[in-house]
Amino acid sequence: MRWLLPGFVAVALVCRLPITSLPPALATISRELRLTPTLAGLTTTLPLVCFGLFAFVTPFLVARWGTERTLLAATALTTAGVVVRSLPTTPTFYLGTIALGLGIAVMNVVLPAVVRSRFPDQVPQRMSLYTVCMISGASAAAAATAPLLQHGLSWSWTLAIWTLPLTAALVMWGFATREVTRHPTGGHVAAPQPPTGMAHVVRRPRTWWTAAFMGLQSLCFYLPLTWLPAILRSHGVSPATAGVMLGVYMGLGIPGSFLGPRMATHRRATGVLAAFFAAYALGVVALLGSAATALLGVVVMGFGQGAGIAIALTFIAQQRDPHDVPAVSAFAQGTGFLLAAVGPVTAGAVYQATGSWTVPVLLILAVALAQAASGLVLSRPAPACGAYPG
Repeated sequence: MRWLLPGFVAVALVCRLPITSLPPALATISRELRLTPTLAGLTTTLPLVCFGLFAFVTPFLVARWGTERTLLAATALTTAGVVVRSLPTTPTFYLGTIALGLGIAVMNVVLPAVVRSRFPDQVPQRMSLYTVCMISGASAAAAATAPLLQHGLSWSWTLAIWTLPLTAALVMWGFATREVTRHPTGGHVAAPQPPTGMAHVVRRPRTWWTAAFMGLQSLCFYLPLTWLPAILRSHGVSPATAGVMLGVYMGLGIPGSFLGPRMATHRRATGVLAAFFAAYALGVVALLGSAATALLGVVVMGFGQGAGIAIALTFIAQQRDPHDVPAVSAFAQGTGFLLAAVGPVTAGAVYQATGSWTVPVLLILAVALAQAASGLVLSRPAPACGAYPG
């Protein structure tokens, strides 16, 4: 199929643009719309809550419309949400934020299912491609927003400009959906069957371990993403350097996401993942030392967060039955993003109570060790389909 892979790449590139393009413009938006810090903070919390809650609905949408049509509708909703969010009023700003959060929630769940069903013999390679594209697009949007504002664009037009790549992805995936509809086998797999219901997959211990790993991985990403600049500044690092290091943290996720699926599918996956998790934990510990060790820790953690999401998505996609993937993906990602929504707030409250970043960093370390434990369990081969109850 001519459009399947290009359309998949296009959607993967834009699936985080609406989230990462906002923070550089948030101070300007808060000033012009007169948002309090609490209301401004909702711009991060609302999409994560949408990611978590609406993920559980996605398998029902897939059962009704099919994987490709569901992804097409989700991309359209996300694009519409960005348009509405760009209108310069407070109600439309939040309405658009909720709409794009719901759209991305569905995209999060469905994209691994597309990999498993349409590229069954290339799961590690396509999961690497997916996560590399996702992180690359997210990093590009975060890096480009501030210069657009500095060159005189209003915040409204700066956010609206991201509808252009979203629209392009929507058109390309529309062509791919038409191809799949006309030629269901497409040289990849047999015509899709109805996906497995969530009630069936939640009876399996491995589904719960997958959900645990996804949730802990999400915490390992969003806790540092939110508080790394403040932690570095507590070591005497300048605000400008702290901002650069946050960019480094994001950017190093690209090589990490490329290697993550290969680690998860290595013939000695348990040993390889154990070494990876140990290195990540040492990176977190380095935040407790001097400014120099903290900067080194950011580098290690940046690579680790990219590998972590890629490993999590690979665990999701590697179901023995491809029809299980939407339900497992929904359950794991729904749990993960709900955890991620409360983690940064909890760490901030702990800092406010103690006046020190030591306990929040130890919290990140505890989460990282729990993530390692669940990842090592999942590194063992999954039982055959018939070994599961129900």
